[in-house]
Amino acid sequence: MSDERRPDDEKEPTWGSFNAGGRVLAAAGLTGLGLGAAALVMLFLLLVVLVITALFSDLIEFDGLSALFWAALLSLPCGILAGLFTAPVRLLLRLSTLAERTKRAAEEITSCLTTFLAALFVLAFTPGLHATNPWLPAAAATVLGIVANLIVTRVESQKR
Repeated sequence: MSDERRPDDEKEPTWGSFNAGGRVLAAAGLTGLGLGAAALVMLFLLLVVLVITALFSDLIEFDGLSALFWAALLSLPCGILAGLFTAPVRLLLRLSTLAERTKRAAEEITSCLTTFLAALFVLAFTPGLHATNPWLPAAAATVLGIVANLIVTRVESQKR
């Protein structure tokens, strides 16, 4: 049955079947889709930065609104940097012979540690953003990440 070809398979366009105008239009559409997704991620990160700075206004000072935009922009590179620090722990967990439930719990703790480190890096590297005690805002950002993951998991389980 898997060897049989359906008539629909032959009608699906491939990249090579597009003419030059079709390729330009498809590339522009995919670029727009990618930019739109990136803009949504940046808006979400900006919302997180705004919430954290509002909650800890006595601990975080910023020179202007541009510092908040810089913090949102630097969230992704700082997250990658934090992931580099926790990657060896994740690798050791995957290679270990621990029980599956223990591995899953340790993976969640490592994920929280990664978020915490990323928040610390954002507070340290963002120009115009000054935190007197960065541990509390970083912990709050970690808790926000945990809550967001719980909400997404709950919504996904309700859809099934």
